[in-house]
Amino acid sequence: MLKRRFALLVALAALAIVPATRCLANTNADDAVVNHFFSAIRDNDFKAATAHFSARMKALSPAGLKGSWRQVYASEEPVLSWKIFQRQNLPEGHDELRVQLKFRRATANSVVVVRTQTGEITSVLFKLPVTTPAYAESAKFHSEDVTVGEFKLPGTITIPNGTGPFPAVVLIHGSGPNDRDETVGANHPFADIAEGLSSRGIVVLRYDKRTYALWNIDPDKTMVDAEVIDDAVSAVRMLRARSDVAHDRVFIVGQSLGAMLAPEIAKKAGPVAGIVMLAPLGRNLPQVMFEQARFLGQASPGQLAQIEQQANELSAHKMPAAETFFNSPALYYYDLEARDEVAIARSLDVPILILDGSRDYPAVGDDIRDWQNGLKGDAKVQVETLPSLDHLFIAAAGKPTPTELYAPAHVDALVIEKIASFIAAPD
Repeated sequence: MLKRRFALLVALAALAIVPATRCLANTNADDAVVNHFFSAIRDNDFKAATAHFSARMKALSPAGLKGSWRQVYASEEPVLSWKIFQRQNLPEGHDELRVQLKFRRATANSVVVVRTQTGEITSVLFKLPVTTPAYAESAKFHSEDVTVGEFKLPGTITIPNGTGPFPAVVLIHGSGPNDRDETVGANHPFADIAEGLSSRGIVVLRYDKRTYALWNIDPDKTMVDAEVIDDAVSAVRMLRARSDVAHDRVFIVGQSLGAMLAPEIAKKAGPVAGIVMLAPLGRNLPQVMFEQARFLGQASPGQLAQIEQQANELSAHKMPAAETFFNSPALYYYDLEARDEVAIARSLDVPILILDGSRDYPAVGDDIRDWQNGLKGDAKVQVETLPSLDHLFIAAAGKPTPTELYAPAHVDALVIEKIASFIAAPD
């Protein structure tokens, strides 16, 4: 079963169109073609890689394909894995599939266009690998592959070189089936944060979300605990048990949905040293989603009215539990709404740092104000808006749009500095 869950405020296209978005009719067939193509390349069989080429594409011989691939990725080979992260219907019966390629030291994207009726590849574009941010000093840390929780979710720990024990962080994803890097197009904000913090003497654990790693998961039956909280609790406890981690200096850093749920994760995982909340959600989620759709201006008046009507039904608990809104059942929203994360945060008595970007969607600014009001008077709570940063905490200019989050960039160095300083500060 294909995994599906809204990708709130990461601004994937689903948030700007009606909830009943049409899925690609030939998704499985298209996936098979793309997987065969990259499997053949991985195996250095460029003749096999051209097997699904259209007549026009066959003008590119196996040798020519090999040359094109090597011209772009020679310094990164071999390709270790790939994943389709975006699909789009094109005119005249074509589907465009955007593919994330993972190499040993880098990640890159590729675009493959498939003619749906014949399963032929009509176009391929290889893009340059993602660069490492300047603040990630690879000589200062090393990485280990790990698994997290009962489902053995694949993860990565970045560990400072030298003698520990070190303070440590668990990164908690936003909504959607995110990988350990919280990949959005060419951007990998969790990889940036992990390597930036480990360059500054902090152990960081990041892992693939259950809704990303488990292909047989039923999203309609996956509520908040199973989607986020249970695995995050396991990750915190796993870090605390490591000999290279200072057991009393384990922190939680959550983004968006992960930030909103960070207090509950901290409470269930046992004592933590502090919480960093990056652009936390706060208010009634369906209403926030409607506000974002209205702000983006990409839905027609009829579509926007439908989104508003459904959001109102959810807010009033009048939508049947199994009915979906942005591909998630009403029961999921009811589960989320029943949690009082602000009250949990007040009860924890730990330092909390709340960050947001001035270029994030306006709905997030309202959420931040709700957190400020709910935690008002708590001397251990810091709230700061960072100039010119968007929802991924990447610097840009102008009105925020969904497409900008796919442009290659890095989490701003100021975010790394703020988190590192918060972790270094005495209680």
